[in-house]
Amino acid sequence: MRTIDLGASSPETGVAGVRPAHRIWLRDGDTPVFGAGICELLEKVQATGSLRRAASEMGMAYSKAWQIVRRAEEHLGVTLMTRHAGGRGGGCSIVSDEGKWLVGAFGAMDEEADAILDELFARHFGAWQIAVGVRRPKVAGGSLRMEKE
Repeated sequence: MRTIDLGASSPETGVAGVRPAHRIWLRDGDTPVFGAGICELLEKVQATGSLRRAASEMGMAYSKAWQIVRRAEEHLGVTLMTRHAGGRGGGCSIVSDEGKWLVGAFGAMDEEADAILDELFARHFGAWQIAVGVRRPKVAGGSLRMEKE
């Protein structure tokens, strides 16, 4: 029987793909208003200069992207983008300074949460051994053992 030590792998790869995960967002009361999705959308707007192109790259309808941005702006009380209507030279969208700051702060918080979660995973699961082919843990007499189903 082969044994895999969850604590032996690097946080980047995990053992056999096993590692903790999380989702973080900012809420206004119970309403989610800023998370990974809008953060990615604003990053793509910065890169492309276009909300329409950014939404398209994410497989999202332009109207849905507008709705997400407007809702976040309303709840956060800031302007995330300035918009310039199309015309002869074409329109563009520019992420505001507040929007850039939010993207940076959110990204830094998310990365720090990843690092903390990896530390917690190593602390709480590092010594745990998983035997291949074993299905469920059993606790007997205060110790953990794995049994086949």
